[in-house]
Amino acid sequence: MTPAVPPLHRFAHEAMTTVFEVVVAGQEETYARQAAAAVFREIDRLEGLLSRFQPCSDIAQLNRLKPGESLRVCLEAFECLQLASQVHAETDGAFDVTVGPLMNLLRDAKGNWQRVTDAEIAAARANVGMNRLLLNPSDFTVTILPATGANPEACVEVDLGAIGKGYALDKAAELLADWDIPDVLLHSGTSTALALGNGGEAAGCPAGKSGWPLGVAGDWSREAGFDTVLLSGAALSGSGTEVKGQHVLDPRTGRPAQNHLAAWAIAPSAAMSDALSTAFMVMTTAEVNSYCRSRVEVAALVVEKRRGLLWMLGDKVIVTPAFAARAVPPGERNLLRSEREFVLNAQTNVR
Repeated sequence: MTPAVPPLHRFAHEAMTTVFEVVVAGQEETYARQAAAAVFREIDRLEGLLSRFQPCSDIAQLNRLKPGESLRVCLEAFECLQLASQVHAETDGAFDVTVGPLMNLLRDAKGNWQRVTDAEIAAARANVGMNRLLLNPSDFTVTILPATGANPEACVEVDLGAIGKGYALDKAAELLADWDIPDVLLHSGTSTALALGNGGEAAGCPAGKSGWPLGVAGDWSREAGFDTVLLSGAALSGSGTEVKGQHVLDPRTGRPAQNHLAAWAIAPSAAMSDALSTAFMVMTTAEVNSYCRSRVEVAALVVEKRRGLLWMLGDKVIVTPAFAARAVPPGERNLLRSEREFVLNAQTNVR
């Protein structure tokens, strides 16, 4: 008689304009449900601190400051801004949480891209930049510095949407460690997933291996040669044009990003993978490869649209060695009953 496969317990919650999910393996259902409820309370708390749409949040208050003014923010907001500043520096400005003025300029009331002049872009770019945020780690204060253009008194517009959900997953993982739950998959609308421990056979993990199988590559799986990676102790995020169309802005040019159709990033933390998947959309393929070569803990899969006469060859998929090392060959996938295939179907969909 085949031994029973330990069940997975799934719990979902709406927050931060998406649906968060906690998938627990190897625990009793009531205990798993209680832990998930604690996670969702923490995510709600973080949304109140980090969302620019919450009038009393630290980020909303920061956006109301005038140049020269300072605000002492909570630890969580400061950590997000610190990491955003780090990724901004490491990617040569490809990631920037202050691009609000550019987004407001380039999009009409319905959210569609609209034509603007080079002069208008230059004026908006003068109000943008992580260098306008002076972070003081000794007391968690953030000081707003003047803009560089014709309106030095312009406020900043900080939006943590490309890093905040990942950060919430990291904090959720810390909370679950206190609950002594080592085997869990967390995701925020499936655009970012944080895999810890082992999902096992119930999650469709290949025989003889451990981790959580996660879907990647989208419509480009044939070109990539795989559509699943096995992840444990790391996070995976995807950005792209499949779901929302072209929506990623290149802070370095002030115009929509043109280098990649889609990008997936693997990193040690969900906040980092969240930020990097956006940055990899903006960076050139050479820049992405160089970044990953210098950081063994980071891996990438990006999709290039061929230009000129090469368009007939189709889109080009570039996979770094560390990403390919996590790939599950199609023949090794252990697909069980349909209700257990959700991990593969809950792909880190490009946003």
